[in-house]
Amino acid sequence: MHYVNRSGNKQYQPSEQIAEDYTIEKTIGEGRFGICYLVSDGQKSYILKQLKRGMLKKAGAKARYEEEILKSIQHESVPRFIKKIEREDFYGYVLEFKEGRTFEDIIYLDKYVFEREEIYRIGCQLVEILKYLHSKSIVHRDIRVPNTLYDGQKVNLVDFGLARWINNEKYRADMDFAFLGDFLLHLYYSSFELKGFKKRPWYDELQLLPKELVFLKKLMGVNPRYTSIIEVEHDFYKTFEELTQLTAQVKL
Repeated sequence: MHYVNRSGNKQYQPSEQIAEDYTIEKTIGEGRFGICYLVSDGQKSYILKQLKRGMLKKAGAKARYEEEILKSIQHESVPRFIKKIEREDFYGYVLEFKEGRTFEDIIYLDKYVFEREEIYRIGCQLVEILKYLHSKSIVHRDIRVPNTLYDGQKVNLVDFGLARWINNEKYRADMDFAFLGDFLLHLYYSSFELKGFKKRPWYDELQLLPKELVFLKKLMGVNPRYTSIIEVEHDFYKTFEELTQLTAQVKL
């Protein structure tokens, strides 16, 4: 039986059905704009995102961007838009289910330590996803550890609630670069051990190669920021090449 949560929205419980097609398996999470459920149609699993009525009224047309943008995307690392459900007591949509756990859980619950080579493999995938999105004039604006899934091999990017069409004014492609840099720093910090009590800036605390340091500073805006994902890709792979060469020398 569903109940009304503090935001005034009906929140559905396991075994309840939505639109007679989908059965709620469990609640995955709740954010400012919506509630996400794992649902099933009896054969496959999907993600059902219920948008909050209050936020829909407050945000107006902005609340529709996620649906519009997801419908335009065809990428293996982004959930495919399946269908919209709109009725008196429910507004939301069904998305493809993507395997993996959030990097937030992997880092903070599992205490997993990411080695350099794995960080680069993950970074390569995120750069490729951003190349695709930016080529479609889409800026994600929310690339964070709770919004990225990982199964040990493949990275998926989810939650397009803040995504917008790039207009080079209010919404620019380079907005994604600081998010990418912050995401990568979370992976670097998974192996960091604080010595002493004095906390320092990340670029002083982490033991980084010179090219890693320059690359991350440009992503984060400490140095003049990159202007395109092509520049990001170029420097990222140059940094990766240097790491590969150093690793090979150590093995020899």
